[in-house]
Amino acid sequence: MKIRNLLFTQSRLQRRYMRLIEISLAVPALIVGGCLYYLVFYMMAEQLAIPEFIAVVLFPVVRKINIILLIVLPIVFIVLFWIGLIVSHKLAGPVDRLNRELSEIARGDHKRRIKLRKGDELEPAAESVNKILDKLEGKGN
Repeated sequence: MKIRNLLFTQSRLQRRYMRLIEISLAVPALIVGGCLYYLVFYMMAEQLAIPEFIAVVLFPVVRKINIILLIVLPIVFIVLFWIGLIVSHKLAGPVDRLNRELSEIARGDHKRRIKLRKGDELEPAAESVNKILDKLEGKGN
């Protein structure tokens, strides 16, 4: 099975959660990055009258910082996005499964039990629904 099918559900919940993660990554990065660049270049522009020997030391440092940021930030974004995708799948996948199973139970299939993967976020809720179904089935006999 493809990774896309394993991690992406057709759930609005997962799409909204991933959008929130993307915004949570982008907004602080843009604000911090913008402020950092503004401060560095503003200070350099203000201090253009600094001696040549300081500028010779300062400009390579700024260049190294730029290279590090260009390499590290995309990697950090990809790793954080991947972690967010996995977490959203552990939440959205069980919600979809729970909805499907509850729909079948509502149609009259009272023998059906909800089964989720071990460690899914909604596993306690599924166990509670199964206990309720067991009690109802026991009273019906």
